[in-house]
Formats: sequence, structure tokens, C-alpha cells
Amino acid sequence: MPYALYNKLYALPPSCRPMSRQILIVSAHPDDMEIGMGGTVAKLVEERAEITSLVVTDGGRASNPFGWTEQRMADVRRTEALRAAEVLGVTEVIFCDQPDAADEVDEVAVRRKLVAVMTRLKPIEVYTLHEELDRHPGHRQAGRLVRESAAESDLMPSGGVWAYEVWGPFARWDRLEYIDVYVEKKRLAIAEHRSQVATIPYGDGVLGLNRWRAVFADPMAETPAGTYAEVFLRVAIGR
Repeated sequence: MPYALYNKLYALPPSCRPMSRQILIVSAHPDDMEIGMGGTVAKLVEERAEITSLVVTDGGRASNPFGWTEQRMADVRRTEALRAAEVLGVTEVIFCDQPDAADEVDEVAVRRKLVAVMTRLKPIEVYTLHEELDRHPGHRQAGRLVRESAAESDLMPSGGVWAYEVWGPFARWDRLEYIDVYVEKKRLAIAEHRSQVATIPYGDGVLGLNRWRAVFADPMAETPAGTYAEVFLRVAIGR
């Protein structure tokens, strides 16, 4: 679907949009979706989309000032992810429970899971992390696995495959979503990841980026079109 047509179609009131909009969001860690695109998720849910979140790793080796075991951290982060998903209105959360280290992830198993989920959902859109521009190796791995799995499953989502930003702002973007109405939901969803924001202020950091995105979105504009925004890059799916 050309992006101009995408904008035109989804600028319609929710009652005029397609009844079933399956959307798949793939993250490397339990909090990536909320940080990178929590506002857009809330926006899509309000537009009657059904969101499935798939998390590759268990996040067990994350920042841990509590002295917890890796397993306890993984268990806590699963609970936090479910709570955050509820805040945003996500329909389903799928955990692959892979080790929180890119070189220990069973890529064959993850691709198998992704292909099965893509085949079942036939999503109109897929979101993931960028396989080249994100600075986190686990994020790059997740982005690559999504691209490979989409090609293997012969999936060509009509709304496109999109990368969202977390560890490393994009120098350019193909799509910008204003999230002014949804920024508080994003803030609350990130705050549900209490084990992580205890030492790293992810919410403050990314909302500052979202503010910058909105203010500097258009160098020719006389005034910003919004207050907060999230941006995305289109991902090409090869055959």
C-alpha cells in the first residue's frame, strides 16, 4: 500500500476503517515496544487495530540493582511486560523466552515462531527494530530475524514493515506519528517496567526524543504540527 494511500485510509474515522487490522510488533526485550513506539501502539489500538507483541528474549540480564537471579529478573520482566501491554491495549503478548544475549539466541527457533505467528495473523503491518541502525546487538538481531521470517513466510503486509528507534535515533525517517493524545499512556506503560526504570530513566530519555521529533519535524513549518512524535523507517522485505 503506498504510504499516501495509507495516510488517507487511516485518517478516516475509526468506524470507517477496516474491521480487522492485525498488527505484529516484534521486540528484542520486554520494554522495547513501549520505549520505541508506545504512543503509536495506543493510537493504533484506538483505531481498532488488534496488536500482537512478540518478545524475543526474556530480558533476564538487564540492569539489575536488586541482586536478583537471572531467572527472577526474567519472571519480573514478563509480569511488567504484561502490565504495560494492558496499559496500551495490546491484544496478545507472545514470549519466546530466549536468553538475553544475542549470541545465545536460538535463531532457528525464533524464526520458526515468527513464521508461525505471521502465517496465523497475516498482519497488515509489522513493526520491529532496525537491523543496521540500532546500536544494540540484540535489537539488530531481532530486526534481521523479522525480515528473514517475513520473506520465508511469503508475507507482504499491505501497510508495510516498519522499524522503530530505541538505541540510536534515526538520521532520517519515512513516517512520523504525532502522539500528543497518547503520550501519557506511553509514559505509564514505560513506568510499568519498574525493574528497569529504577536505575535508567528510559521514560524521560525517550519522551525528550519524542518532543524533539515533533518540534524539528519540518524545517519549513511556521509552527510544529504536534508536541510529541515517534518516527519509523520502512523495511524492505526481499524475496
